[in-house]
Amino acid sequence: MQTTRRYGFALVLVATGAGMLLGAVLGGRPATGPPAFAAPERSPFAEAAGPAAGAVPPPDFADIVKAAVPAVVTVRNTSVRKVSEEAVPHRFFRDDPFFRYFFGPQGPDEPREQRPRTERRLSSGSGFIVSGDGYVLTNHHVVEDATRIVLTLNDGSRYDAKLVGTDRMLDLALLKIDPGKKTLPTLPLGDSDKLEVGEWVIAIGNPVELQNTVTVGVVSGKGRQIGVGTIDPGLARLIQTDAAINFGNSGGPLLDAAGRVVGINTAILRGEVLSPLVEGIGFAIPINEARAAAEQLRTRGSVERGYLGIQMNPEDITEEAREYYGLPDRNGVIVSGVEPGTPAAEAGLERGDIIRKVDGEPVKNSEDLLGRIASRKPEERVDLEVFRDGRTFEVTVTLGNRPLPRDLAAGREDVEEEPVTAGAAAAKRLGISVQPLTERARAELGYPDSVEGVLVRDVEVGSVAEDEGIRELEVIAAVNGKPVRTVSEWNAAVRGLKEGQSVQLEVVRPSRPQPQRRFVFLRVPRRDGDG
Repeated sequence: MQTTRRYGFALVLVATGAGMLLGAVLGGRPATGPPAFAAPERSPFAEAAGPAAGAVPPPDFADIVKAAVPAVVTVRNTSVRKVSEEAVPHRFFRDDPFFRYFFGPQGPDEPREQRPRTERRLSSGSGFIVSGDGYVLTNHHVVEDATRIVLTLNDGSRYDAKLVGTDRMLDLALLKIDPGKKTLPTLPLGDSDKLEVGEWVIAIGNPVELQNTVTVGVVSGKGRQIGVGTIDPGLARLIQTDAAINFGNSGGPLLDAAGRVVGINTAILRGEVLSPLVEGIGFAIPINEARAAAEQLRTRGSVERGYLGIQMNPEDITEEAREYYGLPDRNGVIVSGVEPGTPAAEAGLERGDIIRKVDGEPVKNSEDLLGRIASRKPEERVDLEVFRDGRTFEVTVTLGNRPLPRDLAAGREDVEEEPVTAGAAAAKRLGISVQPLTERARAELGYPDSVEGVLVRDVEVGSVAEDEGIRELEVIAAVNGKPVRTVSEWNAAVRGLKEGQSVQLEVVRPSRPQPQRRFVFLRVPRRDGDG
């Protein structure tokens, strides 16, 4: 009996141990996945990403510069001008230690009374050789008013240069030196149209005659339209770069990472022009634009460009504008103004027309139209496809010669007038409040009698009007093609606008010598803010 009890107890122990062992095996090797608790989420900041496969290292700038500097030259400009005796330092300055150091205790000899004198003025810039027989590109402002131009090459040799011609609109000049039987080093010209924002560029020049100074940066932007000096902001599409361009760099080359010229360094905007926080933003003339102009300078000594005589809407055709006009696509340029007596006026073009094609080829945008017209010669005839009032027709225009740029400075001042509330819900949703265009406002802002409309008193921050560039002190002359001369007419025009509707506003901006007109297209927001 005891034996049987011992065997029974032993079987219980064996069974218990087997059960524990089986549980451990099954628990340690689950067949159905991990435990039910979730693993912690991996942080996106846990590890630093390694270099991308196939990453391209920066180019070897030293090799590029070594190959380029022999073709970069210093341009010295000597000019002569007449100055009056008032330019001579006054007797007061004789007591100044700095003045006495140079002229001694007696000071310089006094000039004769009321006798003008001539003064030589020396200035310098940069340039680069583009042909082995001595053609050199630089800026117009580097050689402006020169009576003598001397080029110094990297090897120290000097040459008197002949001014072949200048293009004030691009700030471009073409020079020629005679190297005799010697073949000069040259720089290859690249393709500025293929330049990408963020691409490496190298600026070489002679700031304050520190020969062959090199700075490196990237392309910060393309197609910049700025009015610097004599540059026509409507024509030039400048390259913006953060490669330092200093005084004396003007006319030097801007190179890509292959050592090809993609631009001509021409201007820098500093903090006092832009903002106290801005160190300097450099600009260069795209070499593709310079190449075409330089060829005309070489063959004829001047540059002529085709000219229509229209003001183009600054904004391209948006989806709202396409919908408003009922166009099949967004190709074309809206004519925001027609200059009197120009080829466009003589051909019958009107404000509000849309130029859709030139000689049968679709026009993409204003830059495309400008390039096509400017590349043609005066007296050439072009066929334009024009959209007006829902119909399409053709106009033949005999081009004129594009005039020199004029001063378009705005010169705005604050206008203190009693505000008049528009009183229309749609206008409030657009973000615009207006007031009458009074005679005082006309005088202070320079609006002629030909400009009629309502003055923009305020534009709400974050509104669709602000997004589309409408600003205070501009004039709204029409809504959907209907003139608005008073606040009452403005209220009536906007009162019928519906949510989600595309609206055309004719806007006039104060500028010199005459106001600039443009069309702005807005979509009336919905009350819940969903446009």
